[in-house]
Amino acid sequence: MDNSIGAQVQVAQVKFFPPLHEQRRSWALDILRRERVTSVLDVGCGEGVLLQHLTHAPPWRAHSASTPAPAVFEKPDFIHVREMHGLDILQDDLSYAIGVTAPSKHGYGWTRFESLDVSIWEGGLQVPNPAFEGIECVVATEVIEHLPDDVLTSFAPVLLGHYAPRLLLFTTPTYDFNTCFSAPGDQSWGFPDPTGRTERVFRHSDHKFEWTMDECEAWCRAAAEEWGYDFTIDSIGRSTAKDPWGRDGDVRATQTVTFRRREGGEWATRRATNYAEWASSRVEGDPHKRLVTHAYEAHTGAEQVASREEITAAIKNTIQDIGASDVTIFEIWREDTVSTLCGGWLEVLLDIITQDPSFLLHKEGKVADDWKVELPGVELRGKNPWQNQAKRDDAWGETSESTDDDTAESYDEDYEEEYDEDDEEYWGESEDAGWVASEGGGWNADDCDINTLKAWAEWKPAPGWIVEAGWE
Repeated sequence: MDNSIGAQVQVAQVKFFPPLHEQRRSWALDILRRERVTSVLDVGCGEGVLLQHLTHAPPWRAHSASTPAPAVFEKPDFIHVREMHGLDILQDDLSYAIGVTAPSKHGYGWTRFESLDVSIWEGGLQVPNPAFEGIECVVATEVIEHLPDDVLTSFAPVLLGHYAPRLLLFTTPTYDFNTCFSAPGDQSWGFPDPTGRTERVFRHSDHKFEWTMDECEAWCRAAAEEWGYDFTIDSIGRSTAKDPWGRDGDVRATQTVTFRRREGGEWATRRATNYAEWASSRVEGDPHKRLVTHAYEAHTGAEQVASREEITAAIKNTIQDIGASDVTIFEIWREDTVSTLCGGWLEVLLDIITQDPSFLLHKEGKVADDWKVELPGVELRGKNPWQNQAKRDDAWGETSESTDDDTAESYDEDYEEEYDEDDEEYWGESEDAGWVASEGGGWNADDCDINTLKAWAEWKPAPGWIVEAGWE
């Protein structure tokens, strides 16, 4: 009998929770929210997963300089993007991106109080696109390591020099982490460097390089100095499984890089001069092809604030219909009648409830979700639980204008499963909770998700600011 059968064998096992592609997307979304970004270019958008997340309507309008600034908006709550572009070279992925970024025919979700335009483009990043000039943030997750040399040399000049966004966010694998994917001496894992420049083994067959932490920092430092940016490098992706050989360290699977534009006329001139010199020796390729533009239109009531009396009556009716002695701010806002009369501005609702003595507002808890409103002395009338929900006021529209009939392929809107688009199938890793990893090629980008956070602070508006703003 072979006594080796059933013997315990140590193998390398790498687990990420949340899945690594979701951690990447979470990192990008968190910065977009924190920086209050309103326009985004997703380079190497793949199947449009990040863009799809950004199409979701926030429940209220972003605070603007034209309205009084209550402390409740000192911290960002939701992402309020108004313009998005997705760029890639893979036609199959772009066809899917067109579907997932299209306005839903079902009208679920929040009433949209802010318009949004989404354009999907086919083409290489090395070709400048006038439509991207002035974009606020460029995102490129798990893209740069796929680029051949002739495209890689255009990455910084075009994205930082020509478009000059306020922010550039990109992620790339950490080569230093790769030893964790295989047991010592195991030669079967990974893919040899396809360029033949090194003896390294990579995570994906299409990777042209994988940077060490020092190599990534060196590239970023040179790009930042040439194009007038500051940069920070961080990392995400720590394995939840203990390494049998004690190689658990501070190295993470993915490097995250944030470039922030240096402001001032001197830096702007330097960027323009350096780009003109670089572009003078270049031969531009075929221009990008715009495949589709989706237009998400705002509700017609957006920015149209009703009188204080109308809003107050709607709030009271809503509380009575809910039939509870106290209701949360969120429950009141979810009623379209209230939110549309407020013009989509949450601060209008909060101001009226605070100023009107017929309401009692209990500011208990750290977030406004926990704040409760009472309406003393009023008879409550709960809604019949069997009655049909009222249909949303169909006062807004969502349209999609395609520039190429061949790209308008059908898409099953009920299919919402997300999957990893790049490396994980090849890593020999396992992930918790049954997450599935699958392959992508070309510029496919891995992204990650995050639960929307509502950072609402205590606040008290100045009396009568609605009237002073000319809203009543």
